[in-house]
Amino acid sequence: MFLLPKKNFKKFNPERCCFVLNEFAAAEFASALEMLYAAKNILDNKLSIGFIRHALDEYKHSYIFNKFKEQIILDNKINKKELNFVPNHLYNKGYIFKDHFIFEKKKINDFAIFIGANEEIAEKKLINFSNDIQNKNNNLFYEIKNILKDEERHSAYSLKFAKKYNSKIGFKIKITKEKLLSYLRHLHANSLNKFSFIFYPILITILIFLNILTYFLKLKKINKIDDIIKNIDPYSMV
Repeated sequence: MFLLPKKNFKKFNPERCCFVLNEFAAAEFASALEMLYAAKNILDNKLSIGFIRHALDEYKHSYIFNKFKEQIILDNKINKKELNFVPNHLYNKGYIFKDHFIFEKKKINDFAIFIGANEEIAEKKLINFSNDIQNKNNNLFYEIKNILKDEERHSAYSLKFAKKYNSKIGFKIKITKEKLLSYLRHLHANSLNKFSFIFYPILITILIFLNILTYFLKLKKINKIDDIIKNIDPYSMV
């Protein structure tokens, strides 16, 4: 799981819950794609099998999040197109890149740290989310508990591998770097929502002002009307 905007639930809101589930599903789906690419391009068969298992877990998680989201939408009669899971939106949301996979840009040691750091962050966010929905959707709560076991295992395996092939100092520096970058990505995602909230009313106000302004403007009108049909000889069409 690579990117997930922060959402804290002061009061349970089905629509907001669906938004978070949709983001979780997108992040897990993107992670599965990254793992499949790594599995296909790594030369080590043991690591390739590990990446495939990781990908299968992520696809399963994505399916679970989407399933519960759709059920909540149905139960609460929510009609929001932005809550639809559309794979192509993974590019727009920043979960995956159009021109490369992360595995292509990192050495296997650094890729392991990247996975471990982001799985730890995902685990913390899932814990917070599960605490928010506890006693509000018990089925989803228990499913998340099972998903958390997978996330914990992914993180442990990745960081164990990374520690084995990185020095202690190098490992600490790299893990700190990945967590900082993840924090900045989350901050960026949150900023997009906040800025849209601020600038959307401003945009609407400007459009209304321009509409009123054009009403008072005396625009030059062309009164001459050329009726092309009248100039056509009907016999020329025979």
